[in-house]
Amino acid sequence: MIRVKDVRKSFGEKTVLKDINMDFEPGKCNMLIGASGSGKTVLMNIISGLVEPDSGEVWYGDREMTGMTREEKKMLHQKIGMLFQGSALFDFRTVLGNVMFPMDFLTDWSKAEKEERARYLLDKVNVKDSEDKYPDELSGGMQKRVGIARAIALNPTFLFCDEPNSGLDPETAIVIDHLISSLTKELGITTIMNTHDLNSIMEIGDNIGFLYRGEIIWQGDRHSILSAECPQLREFLCSNTLARNIIEKR
Repeated sequence: MIRVKDVRKSFGEKTVLKDINMDFEPGKCNMLIGASGSGKTVLMNIISGLVEPDSGEVWYGDREMTGMTREEKKMLHQKIGMLFQGSALFDFRTVLGNVMFPMDFLTDWSKAEKEERARYLLDKVNVKDSEDKYPDELSGGMQKRVGIARAIALNPTFLFCDEPNSGLDPETAIVIDHLISSLTKELGITTIMNTHDLNSIMEIGDNIGFLYRGEIIWQGDRHSILSAECPQLREFLCSNTLARNIIEKR
């Protein structure tokens, strides 16, 4: 489990995060939601170790991240998988080569072992027939699947997903949501997703934190979010036509 305690962050005169507290649970899709500028991307970057907080603590199990040595942080980062907003695949590498990339740098496995692992993962995300293709030969949804395979290449304990459905059509986005959810549960991963996609929230949101002006002012799951009495959350949801129609019928 990841636990965030009293985390604050400012950039110059602007306070972005104010005393953030939230637990992120293993085997669940934990979500950070909120309008642009609410602080969810900064919070995700702090949790993943890309940005240092001004104060507060980030706990990975019984270890506090900001107090770790450089070697301890390196070991922690090897347990983290990242799925980037634009997939961030390397154009000069094949699909198989992209999935093998973290293995090339962080393991001493043989080429045969890395290829076997990469093919296993591509099969798991249903891209096994495209291993010799290049990213620009794939659809957006297929690129996202390859990105997921690469993110879990080293059996991560933690998976961070930054707007995983950005640029995808609704039908493909649902498929990607279910893939992330099923892998999270199957592998027991602590998944943290930064999203504003209501379909994602309603399909797989097991543990949701709503950020508003740098604070988490509501926390719950997909089953309770539409009946929440938080006015700022209701305003955020009502910016989506589907959610507005459901709420107005209640």
